[in-house]
Amino acid sequence: MRLTTQKALITGASQGIGKAIALQLAEEGCEVVIHFYENREDAQTVAETIRQKGGTAHLLQADLQETGQAIQLGEHAWEIAGGLDILVNNAGVSYKKHFLDVTESDFEQFNNVNFRSTTFLTQSIARNMVKHTVAGSIWTITSVNGIRPGLGLTLYGATKGALETLMKGVAMELGPHNIRVNTLAIGAVQTDINRGVWENPAFLQEVADGIPAGRLGQPEEIANVLVDLIASGSYMTGSTITIDGGLLLMRGYGKPKPYGDS
Repeated sequence: MRLTTQKALITGASQGIGKAIALQLAEEGCEVVIHFYENREDAQTVAETIRQKGGTAHLLQADLQETGQAIQLGEHAWEIAGGLDILVNNAGVSYKKHFLDVTESDFEQFNNVNFRSTTFLTQSIARNMVKHTVAGSIWTITSVNGIRPGLGLTLYGATKGALETLMKGVAMELGPHNIRVNTLAIGAVQTDINRGVWENPAFLQEVADGIPAGRLGQPEEIANVLVDLIASGSYMTGSTITIDGGLLLMRGYGKPKPYGDS
């Protein structure tokens, strides 16, 4: 119970990594605001699990394809919790598409959800932290594809790479206000977004062979690291923590082929 006085907003917390983070923060005594987009039932289950264990959880819906809703989410979360100490930018969109097939619609979706809304939600929370002199912490889930591109993930990786650069600048500018800003670059984790990998034994083996740990990570393993970092009150800011089972140490899986080849 290291975070009994803390309050956190976690985006995309109805499932996967966001869910694991919300549950573990609550286990440490943190009051949590659970953001969801479409999965209200799953979000309610997460909140009920927390409440059954004596914790406090709130639910807020927002479509992060709309910047205005992202800003409103930040304001509403601050109001409903009576202030926030922690922001975890976890929500994002990911799917594979060859660069030559990318459309303006794809660009808008990746940019709006992964980058634009994350930027202005962070700004909304940070403004309140500064106004109310909260020594807070802001954490953003990025990706190893923001550091080294993956096949079919060029646009996705670009938005995650943009977040890496953005959050380092934010860390610099919020440093005088005692607000820490860091990112977690995540590798292949067994979530619904990667269902096509772990439900296909042959593909799963191919991916696992490109990871020194020999397997996909679990959402709880990401949450373990993040919650420990939050609870430590670390001097760290402007840093990127890579949690990828060693994926970036190897060449990865897959070989580029001419466009149109299956």
